[in-house]
Amino acid sequence: MTNFKRKLDDMMGDTSRQEARIKQHVTARLAERSKKRNWQMPAVAVSFVLLAIFFISSTMNNQLSADEGRGIPYDPLDDLAEIATLQQKGELSVLDEKQLLTLPVLNNLTPLQYVDAEPLQLAGEMYHTVIERKAGLFDEVVYAPGDVVRTMTNTSSHLPIYDKAYYEVVAIPGDRVVLQNGELKVNGKPVKSALLELYEANGNEIAGGYDQLLNAREYLLLNHFPAKGTLQAATITAVHKIYGEVVALAKEGATQSIYLDGVRAGYAPEHYFDLYLYDQIFGAGELARELSVNAGPFPNSNRISELFLEAAYRTVTPLSEDKVEIRYSYGRAGVGEYVFYMYKNSQDIWRWGN
Repeated sequence: MTNFKRKLDDMMGDTSRQEARIKQHVTARLAERSKKRNWQMPAVAVSFVLLAIFFISSTMNNQLSADEGRGIPYDPLDDLAEIATLQQKGELSVLDEKQLLTLPVLNNLTPLQYVDAEPLQLAGEMYHTVIERKAGLFDEVVYAPGDVVRTMTNTSSHLPIYDKAYYEVVAIPGDRVVLQNGELKVNGKPVKSALLELYEANGNEIAGGYDQLLNAREYLLLNHFPAKGTLQAATITAVHKIYGEVVALAKEGATQSIYLDGVRAGYAPEHYFDLYLYDQIFGAGELARELSVNAGPFPNSNRISELFLEAAYRTVTPLSEDKVEIRYSYGRAGVGEYVFYMYKNSQDIWRWGN
């Protein structure tokens, strides 16, 4: 079998029987013609067959030569280094004070809200942005395009993201993202948003190379406050690397929060547990030591950030007047639970212990 015949069979199936019937039909018709033209008719019939094969071959070759398959891959190394250098120099982002002041100022926070550790001086007052962790983190799409979020620092991904920058959600799970030569398309259409207009006005280039469908836990992020003329990373980020959505401001001296008040009586045990985790993530660890009954290592220490993020998946069960159980349960087969215990001391402060 010739290579051409093999490709033809792959495309149309085995055509041997069809060809045999055509030849049989042509032979029968030729037998009825004069012998004088016997030499002409087979040639004509074969010509038609060859012509048909030629057209099929042309179509098949066009399909086989279409712009599909492997291409030139995007190499993130140089862009990653440039973006990391900008971040280290503090030149990657420029906060828009006016935009931040449009956020509401909260007096009290909900159980899933916390304050960013980094203070901001806005209009002569000291504020912190309020970040809201999401319930149903692993079970539904929890962020929408246009949401502004804070993330963990991750420089080992395709392109880096940083906990010191504010990011905007550009694409969500199920979206098809194509980014080539700085041109970003989501679901086949160029992205139209105030953020992309800002990028164009600022002269910001978008780094990255993608052609993929975002899975159920992936979001595409861009820096929400890009400095002018800088290279910015379009980064596909897993949901458990996103600390939450920026929803409000907390004002020092006015907003009541354990994250601003520190270790003092009057809060629920889960709030102290959150503060224990929070201080290990964002602080120096001094509060965490104060909030520990003993100096033993925290179990599952590699999941501290996730445990803080997954607060909606836990329940608090009193075991006695001075002991409670904090249990993380995810409701998924094969996914383990995590159990911790908090103990109340004589000052009515709850501390973690084994």
